[in-house]
Amino acid sequence: MDNFNYTCGYCGKNYIPKRRKVQKYCSASCRTRACQINKVSSLNKPILQNSNEQNQSKLKIDQMSFAGIGNAAVGTFAVNSLTSLLTKAENKPATKKDIEDLKKHLTKRFFEVKNMQINHFGELPFFDIEEEIIIYLKEGNYE
Repeated sequence: MDNFNYTCGYCGKNYIPKRRKVQKYCSASCRTRACQINKVSSLNKPILQNSNEQNQSKLKIDQMSFAGIGNAAVGTFAVNSLTSLLTKAENKPATKKDIEDLKKHLTKRFFEVKNMQINHFGELPFFDIEEEIIIYLKEGNYE
């Protein structure tokens, strides 16, 4: 261990270090204060750059090119194509046509009930939306 006196980098006091050649400050409080001052001083440094220097230092990434636009368009098209090919029909979003077809289908008053049997008169079971009951109608007598 060194028996030499060192000078604190923050307060300037002389001290004998507890660790070999790595200790720059006399205490933890001096070390943290010095670190805080260094952070504040680095934030307050003015950035001096002329507009000409900024334009000259413009990176190639900052510039737009037709090749870049073309690559982006091709990439977007490829992703959309693969997504539509690999997505199942039941997982695809509904379109306006699908909603219009559903509305036309729901404007009917009677819907055939397929899990019930025909009655002894040979009439088919239907669900009446307005009355909310099941009725039996002969084939061709419903709307």
